[in-house]
Amino acid sequence: MPCMAFRAFVLAFSYAAVCATCMAQQSGITADLHPWGRFEPGAWKLVRVVTETLDEKGQVVSTSTTDTKTTLMKIDDDGVTLEVQVCMEVAGKSFQAESQTIKQGFNGESAATDLTLKETADGQVVIEDRKIACKVQQIEVVAPNEKTAISLYYSTTVAPYILKRVSVTRDAEGKSVLNTTSFEVIAVEMPVRLRGETRAAIYVKTVQKNANGTVTTLAVVLPDVPGGVFSHSSKEVDKSGRVVRRSTLELADYGAEPEEDRVGFFNRKRAARRAAKSVSSRRGQ
Repeated sequence: MPCMAFRAFVLAFSYAAVCATCMAQQSGITADLHPWGRFEPGAWKLVRVVTETLDEKGQVVSTSTTDTKTTLMKIDDDGVTLEVQVCMEVAGKSFQAESQTIKQGFNGESAATDLTLKETADGQVVIEDRKIACKVQQIEVVAPNEKTAISLYYSTTVAPYILKRVSVTRDAEGKSVLNTTSFEVIAVEMPVRLRGETRAAIYVKTVQKNANGTVTTLAVVLPDVPGGVFSHSSKEVDKSGRVVRRSTLELADYGAEPEEDRVGFFNRKRAARRAAKSVSSRRGQ
């Protein structure tokens, strides 16, 4: 069960991040600007997430470690197909989920029954006091029980191309706000070390709010890594402002080409740990 719960989180996180990019493709962004679409099938990444749950006194009461491997299986006119493998460890016990094949379409989320794109307009965003010209796309996604209005700010020349996104989800009648999400690039050309080299990274801040509280995530993005995300730190606070959960994500390993031996990736007990340690050492070189 823990593995299943985290799998849902992983899929929701990756899908939400890519969904806006996919929808933007209809309004001018091409597949080569997509965080997976710019790579060839077989590209993959392995990330490790450590999540801590805190009690009312701020003490850690439980810790889980999750290794997630995502592989690009196919790119076609409708989007990308990803294979996701997840293994979670809680209290010394490992839980492995069945691998999932996910189709991320260029027409929005699979749950959407209707999607409306309005005409794009000229706009701008400000990143580190620099004004960047961009396009603004208004999108409405209608699902069976909710409607989401999205304002998308994108550039075809400035990575990570989606520079800002604001979304508001309401109930089907449009009366009650169910959740809001804001995503914005806050810094560019920030140095990070990867495989013995200094790379220029992008810092992104995401804030998700609903009736239960707020999740704030600061992510480091590298466009030349499949899927984009290099690392992130996240905290969840309840309605009173108390931190109830926090997590860190680190890139463990990645490749732009298929691995020679992909069979039984999680079947060997220490496979993910060995991979995680490999890049941990390389990152600091």
